[in-house]
Amino acid sequence: MPLHTTEAIVIGGHNLGEADRIIPFFTRKLGKVRAVARGARRVRSRYGGTLELFTLGQLVFFESPNRTLHKINEFSVIEPFAELKADLGRLSRGAYLVELAGASIEEGESSEEIFLLLRDALTLLALHDDSRLLRSFEIRLLRIVGYLLELYHCLVCRSVLESIAEPAISPTRGGLVCSRCLSRAPDNLPISLESLGFLRSVLHGRLEQSLASPLSHPHLTSLQEVLRVCIAHFFGKRLRSVAFLSLVE
Repeated sequence: MPLHTTEAIVIGGHNLGEADRIIPFFTRKLGKVRAVARGARRVRSRYGGTLELFTLGQLVFFESPNRTLHKINEFSVIEPFAELKADLGRLSRGAYLVELAGASIEEGESSEEIFLLLRDALTLLALHDDSRLLRSFEIRLLRIVGYLLELYHCLVCRSVLESIAEPAISPTRGGLVCSRCLSRAPDNLPISLESLGFLRSVLHGRLEQSLASPLSHPHLTSLQEVLRVCIAHFFGKRLRSVAFLSLVE
């Protein structure tokens, strides 16, 4: 059985039998990996509290040939992100980030770029409970997985967006629709020029720069719904953590 070592983030977990736990990880080298922690629920387990949600660590696991469930040999904590479990707001937003990252790729599909984006987002969320961080994470993730919304030209008439007209986003067309072409995109979602400017500004550079990009609460709220509808359309499902997140926002 091959032995692998990689940085990993705990993105979930559920019980198996009387004493074991199945832990899904998002790893730096190998993408999503599910592995069994034998005896993790015993009082004197060698894992202690290391396998909690959000924990970043060094994972050593045995790969089980021709199976998707592997065996944890060791998990050494690098950063527990305890702040994300200290209050309900951060917990809900962190849960959304890890579920979204996990939904963006299939098992066996690696993406170091998504791993680093998730690691940086959890690090910033532990310091700044700011929903602008989630919007920046969402649009960057869509870019990485190939679903980046068109943010500059109307996808119907190909015209450059006019600064005086309120545009819309069409999930089925994949981005902007100008005010003249709304009838040709029945699923259009209004988006303000301020929200559009925010998305353009946070696509590149360091993730923490999104915290310095101004966007008032009403625009942030409407942008949240636009991106959630787009993500549900592109990924083919609505994430379970969205309901939890909605209860605390």
